[in-house]
This record gives sequence, structure tokens and C-alpha cells, in this order.
Amino acid sequence: MASIADVLIKGRIYRRFACVCLSIFMLSTVYAGDQAQPAQQASGGEALYARVGDHEITLDQYNQAYSRAIRQRFYHGRPPEAELLAVRKEIADELIARELLLIEAERAGLQPDQKSIEATLEQYDQRYAASPRWQQQRADMLGALKVKLEQDDLLRQIESKVKNIAPPGNEQLEAFYQQNLDKFTEPMQMKLSLILLVVDPSSSSEVWQAALDSGNELVRQLKDGADFAELARTYSGDVSAEKGGDMGYVHREMLSEAVQKAIDELEPGQITDAIRTLQGVAVLRLADRQLERVRDYADVTERARDLWLREHSEAAWSRFKQKLLDGTPVTVFVDVVNNGNDV
Repeated sequence: MASIADVLIKGRIYRRFACVCLSIFMLSTVYAGDQAQPAQQASGGEALYARVGDHEITLDQYNQAYSRAIRQRFYHGRPPEAELLAVRKEIADELIARELLLIEAERAGLQPDQKSIEATLEQYDQRYAASPRWQQQRADMLGALKVKLEQDDLLRQIESKVKNIAPPGNEQLEAFYQQNLDKFTEPMQMKLSLILLVVDPSSSSEVWQAALDSGNELVRQLKDGADFAELARTYSGDVSAEKGGDMGYVHREMLSEAVQKAIDELEPGQITDAIRTLQGVAVLRLADRQLERVRDYADVTERARDLWLREHSEAAWSRFKQKLLDGTPVTVFVDVVNNGNDV
């Protein structure tokens, strides 16, 4: 499907969208590589990022949305450039889609739930009542917050209406089940017991060798008839020790490659050799193995219905937004990411 981010550069309108990423500019930033072009201005005088129908998106709105996304997702440090490009494109798509939906809300005559919004505003007012900054800027903050809450409520109404699709009939649902058997397949499970001799990963080779020797001694005792549960309670450093090492049923994805390889060679009732793992030296016993199986349709009917509704409601939502995009003129006045600067 076409992407919202393939846009109009300097006023040229394209109805179809491809994968391009938008650049990030502060209001004072000069357009790199395009300094001869004057900056477009919004009706309020701010630098203009895009016009969607008769709605405007300023550069400041774009920059704020981008900055919020970066802080929320990459608080640990600067992300790779490829991830930054993906965020720029995502923010561009979201901002334009939001304006398209708000235009549709106006056209449909939708009204926000003012009672709910006033209650939310009152909660904010009480929460920050002791804040000097809130008291100084209360009117402006409440005004801006009210606008956002009203818009969010309109968007919620539209999304709820579009996604409220009719449930599938029995034939549709069973066909969905047959076409998506992987979604109703239980992976292979293994019932395991564990004895873990904990070793700090930074320990010397001598410490690790001593743990392996101890693990091998436990294996010898087990093969001679020692009780696994008793040895686990005595020697294991894993949380399962208090249950005699019983880990219950686990999936393949929960085990390391080395442990899984050892388990695959066992029959129920057998034990592994001592295995070095990240946490220490492990000895495991396989109690039971349940092979992968597809659950019967009768057992997963409700899950199948939920998955069908989720999949088809999301598809309806995507088609709806694409229809709005195809029917609304969108102009973006900022050059693409090749000329951009991060802020």
C-alpha cells in the first residue's frame, strides 16, 4: 500500500506514495541544499511543514512529535541512522493521517464528548494545582489540552465506527481457521527437572572446571539411583529447587541451544550429562515430551473469532485511511531527509 510519506515537495502534488523519509528541522533551520526556496508560512505566521486539505501542520508540530518519539524510544542513547529514518517517516505518516481523519470528522459532523473532556481537564487541574508553572500558564495549558482531548475523542469515534465490523459466519470462520493453522498450533513442550550449580560468568576456568566435576558427580549418583528431587533441593541454585527441580512444561524457545540439543537426545526418564550454561552447570531430566499439535477447531472457535475480527477490522481501518488520502490534496513543503538535520 502507498505510504503517506511519499509527498509533495515544494507544492507538486502526488496522489500515490512511496518510501521516503521526512527531514527534521527546527523553526530556525535553513533548508539545506534548497536555500533559494523561501519557507512556506502557516496562516498563523509559523513555518509550514504541510497542508492537508485546508488543515495546516507547522514545522514546530512536526519537530515536537519527532522529539517526543525519540525521547520515548531511544532514551538510552543515539539510535542508528536507519532507525532515525524510520521514525521520521512514521511521524510524517501519523501527522498527515491525523489531519485527514480530523477533516473527515468535520465532514461527518462528529462532536467530542465534552462531559468526559471536562472531567479529564479537572483531573489535570487538581493534579498540578501546586505547580507554580501550572498556575502561571494554566489558561494556555488547559486550552491546548482541551483542543488535543477533543481531537483525540473525534479520532477515537471514527476508529471505533470503522473497526466495528460484522462478525464472521461459521463458514468464514472455519475457512480462516484452516488457512491459519499455525495460529492454532501448540508448540512441542517438554516437562523438565533441573539441578543448577550456579557459577558467576566471570569466574576462572578452575572454578568452572570444579563445577563441571561436581555436575558429573551428580550425574553418576543419579545413574546409580539417587533421587533427583532430593539432590535438586540440596545442591541446585535455581528457583525450582524448592520443588525438587521441577520446571514444569517448557517450550524449545526457552532453552539454550546446548541444552535443547542435549534434551533432544533423551527419552522420558533419562538425564543429561553436566552442561555448561550462562548461569552455571546444569543437569536436567526429561519427564515427558508433548509433540507439536494443531488444536481442534471446536476448542479454538472463540480465539479464531477474535483473531478474525482483529485482522479484518485493522484491514478496514487501513483501507479507510487510504481512501481519505487518495481523495484529499496533500502538499508538503519541506524537502526529504537527504537535506535534513537532526535536532
